[in-house]
Amino acid sequence: MALVAVAVAFGLIVLWRARPAMGGGRGGSFRQAVRSAQARVEAAKDDPSKALALCDAADACAVAFGRTSAAVSYYLRAARLDPGSNEIVERALAGLARKPRALENYLWRRLGGDPWNDATKPAHAAALRALADLYDKRLKNHARAKALAHVVDALK
Repeated sequence: MALVAVAVAFGLIVLWRARPAMGGGRGGSFRQAVRSAQARVEAAKDDPSKALALCDAADACAVAFGRTSAAVSYYLRAARLDPGSNEIVERALAGLARKPRALENYLWRRLGGDPWNDATKPAHAAALRALADLYDKRLKNHARAKALAHVVDALK
């Protein structure tokens, strides 16, 4: 009897965690949101508009069950189109807030993907601050957090 209760509880937990992928969330299913964003990417005339449409696709994937790596990929594509944008970093922070390892992956790839110059300095500083905060609070690696905080201070 206990085994049946545990199996039912496990099934309910799986269904609860998979609910974003079943549609019915904000704006319908995530597939529709991604298709709409991809259509806007193709129709966009300039890189900042394409980047925002890619962020929309990333946001849709970030809330879908099992689509975290796709979300990171979309955020990185957006960052390549508009490397100096703080908004892309902020949207990735919001979209991946419940997935700290994916957020860590995105931030490191973001920092390593673009050359560091005056145009990208604000976005890189925001990414460094976010990474330091992530290590300090969520991932509990205080040595890395302190080192990154020193880097942010040195960049000012």
